Amino acid sequence: MIVATMANLASQDSDDFDYDFSLEDEEALIQLATSARPAGELVLDNAAAIHATDFTYSNCAPRTHNAFEQQSYMAAHVEALPRTLPSPVSLDGDIQYPDLSRALKNINEEAPPPAVQTTDQGKAPRSSARGQESDDGRSPLQRFRSYPKKPLTVSDLTSGAWCELQYFYTLTRLPGGRRTRTAAMRQGSAMHQKLEDEVHTAVKIDIVTKEDAFGLRLWNFVQGLRTLRDMGLTRELEVWGMIDGNLVNGIIDSVSYDNPNEEFEEELSSQESQAAQLQTSIRDFFPQKSKTEHHRKVYLTDVKTRRSRKPVTRAVVKPAKVQLLLYHMFLCDMAAGKLDYLKVFRRYGLDPDDTFSDTFMAEIGSLHDEIFDTPASSQVAPTSSDITSSGEEDSRMASAPDLLKYNTLRDLISLVKDEIRLTFPEGADSIGQMLRVHYIHQESGEDIDVSDFPVSRVALEKYLSKYMEWWRGERPAEGVEIEEGFKCQTCEFGNDCSWRESLGQRILAQAEEKRRARQANAR
Repeated sequence: MIVATMANLASQDSDDFDYDFSLEDEEALIQLATSARPAGELVLDNAAAIHATDFTYSNCAPRTHNAFEQQSYMAAHVEALPRTLPSPVSLDGDIQYPDLSRALKNINEEAPPPAVQTTDQGKAPRSSARGQESDDGRSPLQRFRSYPKKPLTVSDLTSGAWCELQYFYTLTRLPGGRRTRTAAMRQGSAMHQKLEDEVHTAVKIDIVTKEDAFGLRLWNFVQGLRTLRDMGLTRELEVWGMIDGNLVNGIIDSVSYDNPNEEFEEELSSQESQAAQLQTSIRDFFPQKSKTEHHRKVYLTDVKTRRSRKPVTRAVVKPAKVQLLLYHMFLCDMAAGKLDYLKVFRRYGLDPDDTFSDTFMAEIGSLHDEIFDTPASSQVAPTSSDITSSGEEDSRMASAPDLLKYNTLRDLISLVKDEIRLTFPEGADSIGQMLRVHYIHQESGEDIDVSDFPVSRVALEKYLSKYMEWWRGERPAEGVEIEEGFKCQTCEFGNDCSWRESLGQRILAQAEEKRRARQANAR
């Protein structure tokens, strides 16, 4: 299979579609710009210690709920700005630089400015999750996963199965809200890429607009389904779904026709059939449609890499199980035709009727022109006059005259739905009820352990009902229980976690109770 990757997206960032400056931030930037010294004052006789700019809310525009008050406030400050800029430094004369040796020598001897408070070790002041939420006033969903920022991901919804508080710290303390990349994570990514390369061949596609970028994702989804039908296996298949009205996307590691545990599934099927025999439905009194063709089912697998070769515990495998349950639900909904693609486009801020760029259409057409076969009467063979001096791009477009059939996101919806019907002819029933988590060694790729389990919507809904309370801001983030305290050993926030401190106090209290109980029994 040939899978396309993005080569360029000049107009958008990969994380967020827009900046997030508040009115206070803009006023602070204006003040910093207007307070800059002219170039002629660059030379200093006596260099002083350099301080961080004092920044308090008194320097900024007051928070108001009246748009007219904000406009009048900004207009007044714009009028007060200087009409001319400082003259640039002349390139003809010698440039003199200030002597900052004294400032650098004394900078550590002076107290830090009040706007930046640090501890004795130079770390940021400790704050609990409850305190951080009350300072901002918005829910995590509003702060981190509302437009124009990217929507929720499956990783967002599974991180709570490991530790909610760790993920809250990741979102609020780390750049971009992403975990720090470790050597183990890089090795795991390399192993996943190796597995993907066994099925797909990557080809770079130039994209110009946001619509091009998402169109490429839909084309890769289509190609992934074709690869599944042709080879019986596809990897890195992206899916979309809705949770509590919020769009969620994720990428399935492996989808294949291989049943991970046939005996287990047969046992589950027999139990379900026995339970169904005890229930009588009105449908039982009508003739049933006979199935003349047996369709194969597809099964989902999530591949995890590990450094240790020890078997995994229940606490370790839990996030992966939640991940697969979400994948299964989303893929079933897509197979059943329940996903509203126009809602997906709106959440990403895309115009479904905006035409793809010519470059994107030409390069995609060179990869997927086999799907645009039309009757011979409607085809017009290109002549030599059709080959213009514009070159290869026009030639590609002429060789696939029906390419304009899918030149917008809205047009692609019909193609995506057709491919889904071909791959899942029985809708959601075409997807098996067995899921597998496959653990392999991150360096050698050898098998370590597998965990097979059946689909359970009840278990997934129970987990999501509690976890989404935190995303909606209805409760603070929680840490791990005492039984899972081993997770704190590898957490990068372990030395500055209020939950870990309270957990340690609870452990000490329990140990003290056991000691007293032993002493009482000894008497």
